Amino acid sequence: MEETKTVLIAGGSGLIGKQLTKVFKERGYRVYKLSRNARKQGHIQWDPKTKQVDEKYFSRIHVLINLAGANIGDKNWSASRKQELIDSRVQSTEFLSELAAKMPKLSYYVGASGVNCYELGQNKVFQETDEYGTDFLSTLVHDWEKAHDRFEGICPYMKLRIAMVLSNRGGSLTAMKRPVFFGLGSPLGSGNQYHPWIHIDDLCRMIVFGIDQQLEGTFNAVADCDTNRTMMKGIAKYMHRPFFLPPVPSGILKFILGERSMLVLSDLRVSNDKIKNTGFEFKLDKLNKALKALFAK
Repeated sequence: MEETKTVLIAGGSGLIGKQLTKVFKERGYRVYKLSRNARKQGHIQWDPKTKQVDEKYFSRIHVLINLAGANIGDKNWSASRKQELIDSRVQSTEFLSELAAKMPKLSYYVGASGVNCYELGQNKVFQETDEYGTDFLSTLVHDWEKAHDRFEGICPYMKLRIAMVLSNRGGSLTAMKRPVFFGLGSPLGSGNQYHPWIHIDDLCRMIVFGIDQQLEGTFNAVADCDTNRTMMKGIAKYMHRPFFLPPVPSGILKFILGERSMLVLSDLRVSNDKIKNTGFEFKLDKLNKALKALFAK
């Protein structure tokens, strides 16, 4: 009798982790989640800061997926918050690399990363081989990916630079829908800045594909890039709300959000050629198609 494939997800209670859990269970996998509050069935207690963890199921783990990290966008980036954003990613990843020695069946690792890692202000479409930028997010991603590289020699692994994830269960789309719902939809900043994005279903499919194909290396998890104006207008269309207000000036956004405003004001176009060249096919690679699927649910 074939052994049940077992996946362990760090950060499994977040937006991506919840959807990924559902996908794996539909495929017949057993799924465990590392959690600081392990009261639910299938949750394993851990604390990367104190390096405490319940190891009793580690002998079963075949695949380790690391989505751990404090939410980038929900609080202002004070010095202490920046350190928390770094530590929640780097410390947890370093701890996971240590725990891998206690997982004798571990055969693959997926490390989440961010697509906001390239040098902004260049009029180009970035590929995975391009240099890191010098801003806070670029530095964060650099340190995070360096921690993922501790899995070299342990097992095959893939690093996914994840773009804005479109889902109707939370995340960026929920935040973008809020002003539109009240008839206040408008472009942010010039509205001409490009945002890379991916539908959550395609992201989960990409992770499963990487595991099945034992892909190795760094990949941009990006379906397409669209301007802020196009995205906001598309959301208004599917919500049947007006879209006529002038753009919200960049200065106001910078005043309200501080340095965090780069999440909405940065102009970034990113290539997905590398992942497509592996044979992966997006199902929702156009904004209109992705929004239509999300608003149909």
